[in-house]
Amino acid sequence: MNTPSLPALILALTLPLAAQSTSEVHSEKTITKIAFGSCNNPRDKTPAIFNAVIAKQPDIFVFLGDNIYGDTKDMDVLKKKYQELEAVEDFRKLRESTTMLATWDDHDFGTNDGGNTYPKRKESQQIFLDFFKDPADSPRRTREGIYASYSFGEKGKTCQILVLDTRYFRDLIPRAKEHSGGVGWYGPTKDTSKTLLGETQWKWLEAQLQIPADLRIIASSIQMISYEKGMENWGNVPHEQKRLFGLLKKHKAHHTVAISGDVHFAELSKTNIDDYPFYDLTSSGLSHTHKGWAMAANSFRVGKSHYELNAGLIEIDWEKKSLSLNVFNGKGKNLIEHPIKFGELTFSE
Repeated sequence: MNTPSLPALILALTLPLAAQSTSEVHSEKTITKIAFGSCNNPRDKTPAIFNAVIAKQPDIFVFLGDNIYGDTKDMDVLKKKYQELEAVEDFRKLRESTTMLATWDDHDFGTNDGGNTYPKRKESQQIFLDFFKDPADSPRRTREGIYASYSFGEKGKTCQILVLDTRYFRDLIPRAKEHSGGVGWYGPTKDTSKTLLGETQWKWLEAQLQIPADLRIIASSIQMISYEKGMENWGNVPHEQKRLFGLLKKHKAHHTVAISGDVHFAELSKTNIDDYPFYDLTSSGLSHTHKGWAMAANSFRVGKSHYELNAGLIEIDWEKKSLSLNVFNGKGKNLIEHPIKFGELTFSE
């Protein structure tokens, strides 16, 4: 499959963002398949299911974080662990066959459950951008944090992908003494001074939500809807989650869905923003999963959770104006398959 490289997409920019009707990086190529995944440890005995992803022939692959397990303040060690991923032949084949986008989560950021107190976050950002071959003029080279916006396709078939950074600016929150129904460590904080994205990223996100798109995908390393299991998620900072939902409603961000990773299993979650059905498709476990975590409570879950090795896939039918939210296993079999018509994803006027 011949798809444009990320550097080629960057070079397509000719106007500053404020003067554009497109995202920071735009390609006129129409896309119909967006694959994604998270939680990949090149040191695992079980190889990641990159071959199954390649077989789906995606136009885009989004790495959602924990792309490696770095967990260090030694940047030489971090670089070495990225090189272990580079040494995986199937990873290189995937990168060559598609346009690869990426964000990080805590383990490739550098420390478990880490945030803005991690002392090597600037150095880690540069190593991340070098590894994923962001060109010298990439917007991510000029600012703190690795959030970015991409769009693909002409008017009527434009898909915007907003890749968030839930680590660089994140305030740490205290561990909960108790939480209901979960296997994790956190509960919702009442401290509204705590931030997940940071004010600069929030302003950027609001601007991006006002750019016209026929389909919009928000990529978050951590789950955006589910919170009961006590793991890291947007529900830990409910005022931030409320702010996101408020922006989607304020700007009538029709046809918007979310993708996430982190939890070592797959599930589909849904909540209502007034009358708007907001979905978060979680795929986690390219190389390892956890059965116990998959059994944790999630009152927003649609269908069942799955703890096989998995990757996600959004398939778009532009002619029928519909999409399908899918998760598949290492054999390419769908574990989750949820079709949605664009008409269902609309805010009331």
